[in-house]
Amino acid sequence: MGNKVFTFGDIRIREVKGKYYVYIIEKGEDGQRRDNYIGSLEQIVNEYYDMKCRGRDLNPGHGLERPAFFRCLRLTGLNHRGTSS
Repeated sequence: MGNKVFTFGDIRIREVKGKYYVYIIEKGEDGQRRDNYIGSLEQIVNEYYDMKCRGRDLNPGHGLERPAFFRCLRLTGLNHRGTSS
């Protein structure tokens, strides 16, 4: 069986030995299309998830409420002490 390749516009995802890797398709100086490696799909998803869970409290006040922090806990299924509820 061959490796799977998924293309979305200028992004290409390739499966190699059960893992997925992300490439961006660019044109070289000679007009040839080439794939530039970005990273593993797992790494990209983890970094995106970390960015979404991190946040700043923009609400004026006592600063004890952290909406982004609690949203992250709700997504991960953890309580405010970092353990499963």
